[in-house]
Amino acid sequence: MSLNLTSGITGSVSGIELGLISNYNYEKFQGIQFAGFANISGINNKLNPKEKLEQTFKGFQFAAISNKTFGDGAGVQVSTFNTAVSDFIGFQLGFMTNKTRYLQGAQIAGLINSSKTGMVGFQIAPLFNYSDGQTNGLQLGLFNYARTAGFGHDFTSLLNDTWQIGLINFSKVNNGNQIGLINISGKNNGVPLGLLNIDASEGHLSLRASDMFLSNITVASGSRFFNNLLQFGYNLSLNGLPKWGMSYGLEKEWTNPEKINFISINAVFWQQKAENRKFLKGPRLLRSELIYGFKITKYRFLEIGVAMNYQLSVVKNQEPSLFTMGDFSPGIVLGIQ
Repeated sequence: MSLNLTSGITGSVSGIELGLISNYNYEKFQGIQFAGFANISGINNKLNPKEKLEQTFKGFQFAAISNKTFGDGAGVQVSTFNTAVSDFIGFQLGFMTNKTRYLQGAQIAGLINSSKTGMVGFQIAPLFNYSDGQTNGLQLGLFNYARTAGFGHDFTSLLNDTWQIGLINFSKVNNGNQIGLINISGKNNGVPLGLLNIDASEGHLSLRASDMFLSNITVASGSRFFNNLLQFGYNLSLNGLPKWGMSYGLEKEWTNPEKINFISINAVFWQQKAENRKFLKGPRLLRSELIYGFKITKYRFLEIGVAMNYQLSVVKNQEPSLFTMGDFSPGIVLGIQ
């Protein structure tokens, strides 16, 4: 037992160490540490790197301001700021931040969790969770980043054991589940569930003409399961009412192995704007399209499709379509992808 009226400086301790201000161990600590300000173990790893110890902390650390171990740590750290310079196995509870090189266990922080080379377990923080390596488990926060989320095998089901849940989720490779307003990945093999899913390796841009708008730009991005669609259209209608609109929806696309033909089906919600109308005051409709595409150049596809429109609001000062069937009307699509 080491009882320090102010601060204690020791080589190593195995047992219980209490310090009114701080506890400072050159080599390692094993047991229970309490400090009013800070606990530091394994400083010799920084001062004499040639004599580096692998594990410098094992047990329980509590400090009001900071816990830090310069080697591997195992156990529990509770403080405002917790840091394991090497790997950590166990539980870090930081009132502000937790930081480690590699985590096996859990981090719960008041602001930010960080694992430099990856983690297995979970990170929970209201602001930001960061794992710059292989990540397996759960990240729950406003912003989440994982270099590689989940294992890289081919999943037979939609759901698996790795989750990112937040407002914005980032990953370079996602093999897990992302639930958020915006999900962004370099390559998404998993399941993104959000208003906007962006996959740098998937998706397409199409220029189209349809029965609704003579000029239409369609942006699709998502995952191998489905794409999010964003569409922007402009049209000078026959009855003299300039009109534009935008839509959001979902698309599923099937491509043959040679990638020279595809079939897609989508469902979108359109918000249109007539002249002198406020943005959200224009006519609204639901539209579904069935599109067939075939390659016409090395990088381009010709798109031909049919559509069905369901009018959700009344369109004033506009001639009804010749083929209108109540609130339903057919449509066509022609474009280049």
